[in-house]
Amino acid sequence: MTLSSLAALFTLIVTAIPLNAAAKPLWLTDMDESALVYNSVPGININAVTRQLLLEHMPEHQDSVTIVNNERAFQMLKTNTLACTGNKVRNSERESFAYFSDIPQLIFPGLRLYMLKATAETAGIARLQYDKRHSFADISTRLPRSRIGVVGGRNYGEPLQAIFEQLASRNRIYTRTGNNMSAGPILDMLVNGRVDLVVEYPNVVQHYSEALHHSTELVSVEISEAAEYTGGYIMCSKNEQGKKLAQAYSNAIQLASKDKRYLQAHLRWFDVSSHHKVTALYNKVYNTTF
Repeated sequence: MTLSSLAALFTLIVTAIPLNAAAKPLWLTDMDESALVYNSVPGININAVTRQLLLEHMPEHQDSVTIVNNERAFQMLKTNTLACTGNKVRNSERESFAYFSDIPQLIFPGLRLYMLKATAETAGIARLQYDKRHSFADISTRLPRSRIGVVGGRNYGEPLQAIFEQLASRNRIYTRTGNNMSAGPILDMLVNGRVDLVVEYPNVVQHYSEALHHSTELVSVEISEAAEYTGGYIMCSKNEQGKKLAQAYSNAIQLASKDKRYLQAHLRWFDVSSHHKVTALYNKVYNTTF
C-alpha cells in the first residue's frame, strides 16, 4: 500500500469516528476521595458524595475525573475544555467563562470570621457580642496590623473579595497556594499566630479543629459582608455542550434534592446542634419539607 493510500485510509477512519466519541467531558475536582489532604486528615467530600447522588439521575452520562486545584480548573474552563466542576460560588466574573447550574449543588450556613480570643479582645469584641453580626471591614480597621489568611483561587463572595483586594495592597493578605488548598493549613496558621483572621464555614472549622486536635480557643462572629447561606454551584465550560451539561446537572439537582439522602449528605458534616438550622436552609433553597 502506497503512502498516499495510507493517508486516504486514515482520513476515512477519522471521518468515520463520531464527534462525541472524543468529547468525553472532564469532572474537575480538587480532592482525591481516598486521599488524606492535610496532616493525615481526610477532606470534606460532600462534593463527591452529592455528585454520586446526582449521577443516579444522569444514567447515560460518562466523564473522566481529573484532580486539579481551583486555579487550574478555571484555566481549563477558560480554554473551552469540555469540563465541569462542583461546589463553586457563582458571580459575574465566573459567569463570563462558564455556565452554572440553575440551583446550587450544595448549601452552607454563611461564612464566619475566626480569630484567637486575644485578637477579639484587642478588637473590642466582648463575649456578649459573639452572637451579634459584625462588619468585617470595621474589625479589620480596628486591627490595622492584622493579617488575613485566605485560600488561593477561592472566591469568598464579592463584598469580601473587594475588601481583600484593598487589604492586599497593604500587604495584609496571606494567600495560601500550592498543592494543598484545603482550609487545614490556614487554620493551623491561625492557631499558631501566623495569621490573625480567617474567614471560613463553621462546619469546615469544626472538622479540621477536631481532627487536628486544636486546643486553642477560637472566637467566631457573623459578618455583615457574608450572606446568610452560601450556595456551591456546578459550573461547566461556556460552549454548547457545556450548556447542556449544566442543564442536565440542574435537572438532577432538582430530583436528587427531594431525596433525604441528599439532605443527609449535607448534615453529616455539621455538628448535631446545627442540624435544625441547616435543614431549615435546605428546605428554603430546595423547596422541600424535611
